[in-house]
Amino acid sequence: MSDLTDRIRTEARAAGADLVGLAPIERFEHAPPEFNPRTIFPQTQTVIAMAMRQPRGALKTVEEGTYWQAYNCDGYWYLNEVAAPRLLRAVSLALEADGWTAVPVHNPFCPDAGRRTRPDQPAGPDGMVSLRVIGVAAGLGELGHSKMFLTPQYGPRQRIFAVFTDAKLDPTPLFEGQICDGCMECVRACQACAMGKSRDVHIRIGDRDYSHAPLDTDACGRVHRGDDPRFSPFRTGRERPGEWSRYQQFLRHRFRHLAICVGRGCLRACLDHLEKTGRIEAKFHTPLVERERWELDAGGHE
Repeated sequence: MSDLTDRIRTEARAAGADLVGLAPIERFEHAPPEFNPRTIFPQTQTVIAMAMRQPRGALKTVEEGTYWQAYNCDGYWYLNEVAAPRLLRAVSLALEADGWTAVPVHNPFCPDAGRRTRPDQPAGPDGMVSLRVIGVAAGLGELGHSKMFLTPQYGPRQRIFAVFTDAKLDPTPLFEGQICDGCMECVRACQACAMGKSRDVHIRIGDRDYSHAPLDTDACGRVHRGDDPRFSPFRTGRERPGEWSRYQQFLRHRFRHLAICVGRGCLRACLDHLEKTGRIEAKFHTPLVERERWELDAGGHE
């Protein structure tokens, strides 16, 4: 399968993938059902993971407290809704041209959306898989303390997409390095206090164990979406309980996504630390964090 593997890698790169890795299905033998590709495609033999990097400038302007649309559009919506479908389609059709079945796997939005169609399904249709775990299994990187997927090229600054296929392609070795050094910047900077200092969640991929801190998704979600006026510059404190701010409504209407926090701890503080300590390859002239980080008054009012 070396020729087909090379062709698939070339196709993925040409379609916009910055990183490409391949995982044999055997690496998911000990994974729970919600992490196993065969939950979606029972005939899976190889998982193709592809990373597309986020523009760093879209993170820089949120760090400065000046501009959010670049992240919501270019760092999230564009990758999920424009770039990824083109990438997944190109790779899937390349496999189909050789007679192999290929399932394009997008960023999940609605887990457990319905009833099981078969009694052995672990969840309802459109089952959710962890693209972060898939990135690890395909040898592209590791899980950081915060659960963010880290690569040696870009740290946490990418999104992962996947194709599940019944073709047996040549695997990429598991990543042998170490990116996360346990600095805890993600924990200290998280305004949602959504994670602790203990890495109590363990996942086995192949013959290796990976871990990360438990994530309080409810606490994270409130700050991430900008629902908490203490941490969102777009809320005046005059909104009714449960009411979105005008800017939240705009983001939801235009990009179908609400990112106000933009990973103050898990993404931006982590990336800044990895860049300044030389733990990743990407280098920039202007530091991501170069002055005191912005804070709002405790009441969330203008």
